[in-house]
Amino acid sequence: MTHPRYHAARHRSRIDCVNAVYKTATSMVARLPPPWQRSQRGRPPKLSSREYLAVCLVYVCLDLTYREIEGLAPAFLDEAIDHSTVGKAFKRLKPSYVKLVLGLLRKKLKGIVEIDFYFVDSTGISTPRLITRVKAFKKVREREFYKLHVLVGYSSKASALVVFAARVTEPDVTDGSQLGYLLGGLNGEGKRLLGDPAYDSEHNLKLALRCNFKPLFKPRSIKYRGMFRKLMLRDFRQNRKLYRMRGVGEATFGGIERRYGAHTRCKRVRTKVLSILLMTASHNLRTLMRIQAAEKLGLFLFYGFFRHLCEFSASFHLPLSFLSSSFIFLLGR
Repeated sequence: MTHPRYHAARHRSRIDCVNAVYKTATSMVARLPPPWQRSQRGRPPKLSSREYLAVCLVYVCLDLTYREIEGLAPAFLDEAIDHSTVGKAFKRLKPSYVKLVLGLLRKKLKGIVEIDFYFVDSTGISTPRLITRVKAFKKVREREFYKLHVLVGYSSKASALVVFAARVTEPDVTDGSQLGYLLGGLNGEGKRLLGDPAYDSEHNLKLALRCNFKPLFKPRSIKYRGMFRKLMLRDFRQNRKLYRMRGVGEATFGGIERRYGAHTRCKRVRTKVLSILLMTASHNLRTLMRIQAAEKLGLFLFYGFFRHLCEFSASFHLPLSFLSSSFIFLLGR
């Protein structure tokens, strides 16, 4: 269920304003070690390495080009920077450091919102490079793509999707083989983990249980043998209705498709992986800005009252006019 005033919080957060995004990114990266050490030789740089990291987050979060960052720099940096400087800073980042940024944003969001359940899935991100493939006994030219694997938590109270882990692989890598990387270092706290049949294997089920998740993977169309597998199959049949909520997680990929076209402009292998990981970090950054704006507006309390009002009216079979009048009164307050 979407928050009744979701768009009001989104507008208040100014997630499309370059100044607001840079300010939030700067405050977050200040808690991290510098992405690289400053060289003692040559001319001193205009910005620190953390400030360059914040600029790279703005570059990916708003889907800008290097030239556009150069033109907007005086507005949020109060000084001019060359577009080549932004490109060099972006190339100096490491994918392992971007995962550290993602972990920091995940920790910040987890302290604000309550996660109801998790889901794991993957999607394809295309690149500018064209490759030759044999399809139907014919050679065809099509765009190369990488596969983005994510572990996302959903909060119904905040109407938020939080990316907990992400990994970029080649397109021929199976989804189920990446679950161990996504669950590494995480504690599910007994929450449900939803996944499609690609993750349905005894190894993945036991792996999720060891990480304190309750796996709910759709079974494959094969015969189940052994008591453990039969128990997992019975658990899925009892919670089939909850599994249908897995479609909520597709909104994460929908956001990447809408903002980036599920496409990266980078051409080098390292920068392609880097830009795709920064897409997930930018998703968490925008979610953090929206939730902080919602807290300032007091919308979480409002949403809790609205849900209780719906449950109260349904249990006592009250007319719709009662709910609408109460809702209008609350909006007026």
